[in-house]
Amino acid sequence: MSGKIELHQAESKDGALINSILVQTVQWLQSRGSTQWSGILEGKDNHNTSEAIERGEVFYVTIEHQPVGMFILWDQQSEWDAALWKENPTTDYSYLHRLTIVREFAGQGVSELLLKEAKACAKAMGKKAVRLDCIADNPHLNKLYQHAGFSYKGQAKEIEADGHKTNFNLYQFDIN
Repeated sequence: MSGKIELHQAESKDGALINSILVQTVQWLQSRGSTQWSGILEGKDNHNTSEAIERGEVFYVTIEHQPVGMFILWDQQSEWDAALWKENPTTDYSYLHRLTIVREFAGQGVSELLLKEAKACAKAMGKKAVRLDCIADNPHLNKLYQHAGFSYKGQAKEIEADGHKTNFNLYQFDIN
């Protein structure tokens, strides 16, 4: 990827852009046989993205002013995260969700770029680490996070998501 890279903290006016990136991703996932995040197409958003925008927790990246992806970086643990991580809520960590790329930029290193930006945001917020979860049986995503320096921290088993039970791998990137 070349060109001017900019990180933007999403604002209310960016809601349609963020939603379009999410919808495009869900449609792509469905074309591959996945039901992941399928509620988005029905207007269900268990991550309350619009509220996360208002809290300043949604970010998107542009290259040469063209949006290439987005992510949500929660400042504190949600109910979902608490259920997976089995810990009392703490503000020591950022929780990364909905890492999503614009499909025309697939295979060009955008995911790695988004992860780098998420780590930098968490560091600027004074967090100890960035945590995330991903579906355990998705080898591509698991490799992506491992190659980006995230350490495997365990597995949450038989978690209800998108209408069925699945296992989630837990990853953490410690900020030095």
